[in-house]
Amino acid sequence: MAGVTASAAEMIPQLEAARKLALGDPQVYNQVLPGILPIIGPGAHVEVRRWGADFFAEAFASPSLPNAQKEQLSSDVLPTIRAMLDTPGEDAAVTKSAVQAAASLYPLVFRRVVQHPTETTIWQEISRIKLNILQRMDSAPIAVRICCVKFVQKVIQVETPGVISDPRRPEQNETSIALVPRNHPLLQLPNLEAEASGLLDRLLGVFQENSMDPILVDATLNCLAVLIRTRPPITTKIVSAILNYNPMKAANAPMTPRLHVIVKSMERTTRALLRWTLRAVPNHPLEQKIQAYLMRLQQSRGALFSETTAQKRPAEPTDGLDDAKRQRLTGATRAYPPMPPPPNSFSHLFTLTEDPSLQQFDVTLLPADIVSTVTTVLLQHVDANSLDEGINAIRQRYTHLQKIHQPTRIPDVPLLGPTGIDDEDDYDPELTTGGDHALAPTTEKALEELAQPAIELGPFELPKPPPLAGDEVVTLADQSIGHVFQLVASLDAAGPAQPRQKLGLNRIAASTNDRDSWATILTRLASRAPSGLEDLADVLTEEEVEAAHSQLIKHENMDEPANVANRIRQTLFMYVLEDFRPRLNMAISWLTEEWYADKLAAKAHPEQNNLPNYSRWVNRLVDRLLPYLDARDKNLLIRFLSEIPSIDREILDNVKTLARDPERISMCILAMQYLLMMRPPVREVVLDTIESIWHEGDEQVKQATIKVLNKWRPGFLERATKKEEGGDENESKPNLNGLKSPPAEVAVPAPVQSAPANPDPRRRKQMATVS
Repeated sequence: MAGVTASAAEMIPQLEAARKLALGDPQVYNQVLPGILPIIGPGAHVEVRRWGADFFAEAFASPSLPNAQKEQLSSDVLPTIRAMLDTPGEDAAVTKSAVQAAASLYPLVFRRVVQHPTETTIWQEISRIKLNILQRMDSAPIAVRICCVKFVQKVIQVETPGVISDPRRPEQNETSIALVPRNHPLLQLPNLEAEASGLLDRLLGVFQENSMDPILVDATLNCLAVLIRTRPPITTKIVSAILNYNPMKAANAPMTPRLHVIVKSMERTTRALLRWTLRAVPNHPLEQKIQAYLMRLQQSRGALFSETTAQKRPAEPTDGLDDAKRQRLTGATRAYPPMPPPPNSFSHLFTLTEDPSLQQFDVTLLPADIVSTVTTVLLQHVDANSLDEGINAIRQRYTHLQKIHQPTRIPDVPLLGPTGIDDEDDYDPELTTGGDHALAPTTEKALEELAQPAIELGPFELPKPPPLAGDEVVTLADQSIGHVFQLVASLDAAGPAQPRQKLGLNRIAASTNDRDSWATILTRLASRAPSGLEDLADVLTEEEVEAAHSQLIKHENMDEPANVANRIRQTLFMYVLEDFRPRLNMAISWLTEEWYADKLAAKAHPEQNNLPNYSRWVNRLVDRLLPYLDARDKNLLIRFLSEIPSIDREILDNVKTLARDPERISMCILAMQYLLMMRPPVREVVLDTIESIWHEGDEQVKQATIKVLNKWRPGFLERATKKEEGGDENESKPNLNGLKSPPAEVAVPAPVQSAPANPDPRRRKQMATVS
């Protein structure tokens, strides 16, 4: 036994080497097949027999080996295959490969017998093999049974009439009993037709038995597809048997995971076969029944697998048989076929399709008026992107053709070779020495022209750009600002990203590529970039200041940084007003940056006791926003007034104009009440504003404000009544929450600056430093 094993281990590598040679050159099969027949017989080792059976199945199924050569080799191989099948207790792998080889050989042997009626031996061999395989069809292992199903499908296909495409060339027609003469001594047509009918009934019996073996059912369905396509006379019988089959019948039993997979597999294969039948056989007689069957199958499938199909649909179907509609894929660039190798014509240049029928169509056969009409209609309905892609593809082709047809310059040398050297290295003893000296300088000169010139590396500096005029600077600045705002608008339209924690005034502006980061860059360019220019002017010498001043006058751009900052502010102002409700966050962030920059400037220059930029733009924003607010925007107004860094009397005077509208009185008073409770530094100014609203308003306004005044300034109504009656106008105000209110001033006081109420903890440290 050890010797047999050792010999098998030595033989397998040699056999594999022969197999590789045959795969590389099909003509080698003529030498390999006869040589291995004595080695792989029934007495050989099981590994050798497995290799031989696999080699037979591979060789006779290979499309590279011609059918004529296969027919010649079949007579030598059939006895060995029959011996493999007749051996009792043969290995299942050997039997499976032998059945596959027999399925490939049966049409070849049948055609050979049709053409040579005297070859009785080969027909008897294939008949014994057929009988052996049919006896195994019901009792063999499942791997062998599916190979037997394939063999039966081949027998039915051969023994049923096929289509004769050309009676004059029978060698190109499909192998079937249509090629058999009626007086053939070996092939009796009635017997063959009866055998094919019986085998078809046996093949379709798996549907009548309602088999629950998914491998056998799927193998049978896959084999029937070939018969439906190639044998129209038996298509109706096959489809009727499938329509009487219910792959969901086993679903009545308790559903286990294994049974779930089995039912789903058989249902999907059945549905795929019937759909393929509708496409492959148009106007089928049973088309309506197939449609109804598919509908019932779909309903049963939905009811059975409702738990799994109720889940969210995947991004793409799991296979090509899924009913779910595929998502539309956009953004892909169409790939056009490359041009054929030169020489090329105009038709090659402008042909962008691979359809041979369209490539062979001659447009010149059509009349000019029809071509003009069709072209006009097509141009009206063609996709602009597709047209641009096609034009660009033709341009690239034309550029490539220009490059490859551009001639290469060759120096003029009075010698034979193109490089100045004789291509034919022949020795001529009669050539004189003087001739060599005469041609040498010319050759050297030609070589020098072809050689690369020496490159001397040295210091390299880019030329300085020309100075920009004032108008150019303004134009470029506006373009840059507009580009950034377009980016902010696009990110705004894309929707907010995941919520993140606010980082406060000390955050890095461009930490992420989102709307807030770009908006922060814009606000800081407007608020912080111009700061420090005055300090720089103090550091420069008088000569440098005069030179810079003259340069600015020359370019007519003396206050360019400030102008750029104001243009950014104006653009931010208009951007917020376009859609102020969702962009309120940006407005608050912008005003906070302006307040912070003004505070830094006031710290560097204590003589400045105001907030110039902040006061200007916050009042402009409030003045423009108030006319567009309605009663539903009370929360928006309260939030804006509570989050801006500072509130002065001018802001409140603008807000109190809301009290003139009866529908917005409540919104105005609610905003004032919120400031009274949450921003104590501006409480007195707010109370003064509410008093002025009471004095200037009608009875409805007085009723809305009197409750607030009675709570925060007790006795206000009595004092107001006495004042109207001529009472003491200088009567002091009462204490408020234990604190004495300051006396009222006749003159309008300066704007009250205050830090944000309840500032964010991340800002608290920075604001404390500024204060």
